[in-house]
Amino acid sequence: RLPVTVSLAVPAAILWLLAGVSVGVISALKRGSFIDRAAMGTALAGVSLPVFFIGLVLLYVFVYGTFAFLPPPSYEPLSVNPTAWFQSLLLGWITLAFVSAALYARLTRANMLETMGEDYIRTATAKGLKPSRVVGKHGLRAALTPIITIFGLDLGALLGGAIITEKLFSL
Repeated sequence: RLPVTVSLAVPAAILWLLAGVSVGVISALKRGSFIDRAAMGTALAGVSLPVFFIGLVLLYVFVYGTFAFLPPPSYEPLSVNPTAWFQSLLLGWITLAFVSAALYARLTRANMLETMGEDYIRTATAKGLKPSRVVGKHGLRAALTPIITIFGLDLGALLGGAIITEKLFSL
């Protein structure tokens, strides 16, 4: 059963890390705008809703509802049929990633807002560095330290606790 759990957990972790950090950075850079409010509102929903509810909504919409383009859930090994493997795990990845990406977006936004107010960021801006370089090299690097630490803990917890999602999607 370990290959199923790893197939579910690792891509979901990569997805939530990329999505959460990206949304958090954009939200921090657009502080107070509509994008910031929409992103943090979605993150609040992601943190508040349980995994089984999000999973059931995704099943209803994308398997049994109006946008039904995925087959009913069942696990197909990667070595047998890569397309069926991808389709069988896609909703599980999105479900797990939505919950955790919301937390990571909030954490990244808070860290970026704190980091972007530091003296060395103002100095880098005053030296004439491009804004993308200031944000990417100086701001994001410092803001990612606690996120990477928490990512390791969350991935370990996910490997041990993905049972609800596995049952929900018949994996």
